[in-house]
Amino acid sequence: MRKTSKIATVVLVSLILVGFFLSIYITVDEKIPDNAVVVVTLEDKLYHSIHFDYICVAGKTAETMVLAEAKQKGFKQDPRCQDVGYFRGNALFLYQAILSKFGVQYNSRWDKSGDWLW
Repeated sequence: MRKTSKIATVVLVSLILVGFFLSIYITVDEKIPDNAVVVVTLEDKLYHSIHFDYICVAGKTAETMVLAEAKQKGFKQDPRCQDVGYFRGNALFLYQAILSKFGVQYNSRWDKSGDWLW
C-alpha cells in the first residue's frame, strides 16, 4: 500500500468511529406510523390508542381504523392519550434510526404492519 492510501484509510476509519460515537448522543423520536390502528369516537371526533382508558370511550360510538384514514376524516388526537404518551414512540440513537432504514430491527412500539406491540 502506498503512503497516501494508508493515510486515507486511517482518516476514513477515524471519521467513521467519531461519527458512530457522536451518533450515540443524537436521538431521533419514533413517530406513529400512518398504518397504525387507532380507535375513533364519532361523537367527539377524536382518535385514541388501542390501549385507551375506558373513560375515553364510555357512552360513545367507537370504531377502529388506520391513523391515515382517521386524520383524513378530520379526527384529532385525544388529549388524554397524548398526555399519557401513548402516541410517542421510543427515542432511537441516530445510528439506530439510520440502520432501521436499511431493515435492521429495533425495539419499537409498532411493527411494520402498524400493529401495536404493547
